[in-house]
Amino acid sequence: MWLAQTARAEAYSPAPAESACLSANAHEDTTSDGGPAYRIVIRNRCGAPRSFSWCAENAHARVPAEIGCASGGRVSGEQRYVIVHRKEFLWRLPPGTRIHLQDCPEQEVPTSLGCAPPPTASPRR
Repeated sequence: MWLAQTARAEAYSPAPAESACLSANAHEDTTSDGGPAYRIVIRNRCGAPRSFSWCAENAHARVPAEIGCASGGRVSGEQRYVIVHRKEFLWRLPPGTRIHLQDCPEQEVPTSLGCAPPPTASPRR
């Protein structure tokens, strides 16, 4: 989890655990029109593709519903992404927004309960 801060136009990001494959960084994007926006950059430091999901929460302001966390800062797992090297997102976020990231191995996908094997499609009849 990391905190987007507008005072310095950068994001505070605690050092990820040594075993973590994904790292995230956010900084204010001055090229966007219509007010402050944050460019969120997620990098894969492992040699294999990863599946991940992320969400945003703010105790004092509303974040866009599409990326809002479930209760308790839980990542819903509804928006899933696959990352090989790097992914970027651009969002307008209020000051003090916290970003939660859920990282899963390639053979698993994020769910509201953690990482799990992807659902198998039932055969058509």
